[in-house]
Amino acid sequence: MIIVPVEKRVDWKRPPIVLILLVLVNVLVFAFYQSGDSSHLSSAVQTYQSRGLLDQEWAAYKAYARRTNPKLKLDKEDPAMPWMIVSDPGFDRFIAKNHRHYISERKYSRWRKARDRVEQASSKMSATAYGLDASDIKPLQLFTYQFLHGGFMHILGNMVFLVLTGFAVEAALGSLRFFGFYLLSGVGSGLLFALFESSGGALVGASGSISGVMAMYVVLFGMRKIQFFYWFFIFTGYLRAAAIIMLPFYIGFELYKYYSNDGSNVAYTAHIGGFIVGAALVFLTQSLNKKGIDERYIEGPENTPDPFAESITKLYGVIAQCDFKRAWGMLKPLKSQYPNRPLLVEIEFNLVRALHPKKLEEYLLHRMDKAGNNKALVFAQLDVWKHFNSEQRQTLSFAKKSTLLQNLLDYDVLQAAEALFDELKLESDHHLDIAMLAQRLATYCQKIKNTEKMSLYKTLAGQFANTNAQLSGTAQ
Repeated sequence: MIIVPVEKRVDWKRPPIVLILLVLVNVLVFAFYQSGDSSHLSSAVQTYQSRGLLDQEWAAYKAYARRTNPKLKLDKEDPAMPWMIVSDPGFDRFIAKNHRHYISERKYSRWRKARDRVEQASSKMSATAYGLDASDIKPLQLFTYQFLHGGFMHILGNMVFLVLTGFAVEAALGSLRFFGFYLLSGVGSGLLFALFESSGGALVGASGSISGVMAMYVVLFGMRKIQFFYWFFIFTGYLRAAAIIMLPFYIGFELYKYYSNDGSNVAYTAHIGGFIVGAALVFLTQSLNKKGIDERYIEGPENTPDPFAESITKLYGVIAQCDFKRAWGMLKPLKSQYPNRPLLVEIEFNLVRALHPKKLEEYLLHRMDKAGNNKALVFAQLDVWKHFNSEQRQTLSFAKKSTLLQNLLDYDVLQAAEALFDELKLESDHHLDIAMLAQRLATYCQKIKNTEKMSLYKTLAGQFANTNAQLSGTAQ
């Protein structure tokens, strides 16, 4: 479930400089510095396995896990286990301190050399070097962990939320105060995480800082009713509510997830810490330095609600009730206003299938040369074309087949697109259009690195273009 405030839009007269820089730094760190993590970890795990350390340290790791995460289920045969052990800096310290209980004196020297090599490789990983280790907090890591991420989807989700909420908070607080509050929210997030978590790997990610930004947003707007976007399972839409009521909702939801999701790798306590610190910082600013907040920006005219978004929300509500006839009636005026809007075309396609299945083929043919067709609709049109005999195919206009061909390439269906092209190139009145389609096929084949077909279609494009030029010259 997602609920995010979207009351304000970016005002480029006062560009969110700090927000842009934060996104840029996060992306650059992930793309360049963190790109070597997988090779460092792989090297450490390979050394760990090749030196037989899993067998030597298994009893130690079980004892360590019982202390730090009693609910963790351990299976020595699990292929992921070496990766888990190597990437946990807490266990490095545990085994260094307690090795005498688990490693015999006779084997100590060889074990120590092997472990040093593992730790040397794992220490190069970004999370180990600059992530926040809950059991051994270093002041610098309270800041650096905020700019590291665990994967592409992790950074993508964080940056989307930061952009959606950060620009309004920066406009209201000012760039420098926004930057300071952002970092302090991350610090508070990390400290609360460390209070509840004793191990389990290093904390990385901007989630705590961004939770602070979301809390700042709702506290700044207080009791004012603002617009929120929500996503609940398959339902999406907008709602208006007093901003401040979302703060206890955010914290309560994270607490619920924390206690109900045993073994999750999501740092719910870090999110809670960010919410608390972000809210507290704005409350203090409102109490001690009201001039530190741009009230004119907050009190400014509310964004005019997007009528299209409101209509779609109502339409989805009716569809959710399975009242398809009413939904069809609501869709008609929207389609007349936005005839080829992809979202409306998708809804229309599904409603035709539900209400008028016998007219589905007619609908698919009608839309064949229109813009806005989604993948499901294009594939349904392809099925119709496949089941048509040669006479039926001849009844389809050049424009319909040409549009279908280009849509098929957009969805990577080359074989069917080529079959369509073979039909179209026999139509003698469209030499220039066929040349353009051949060039489109050549470009696609170049993209998929099929050089043989790329050359073929480039040649055909030239031939049809020359034929068109010759015929045009003759006509003159």
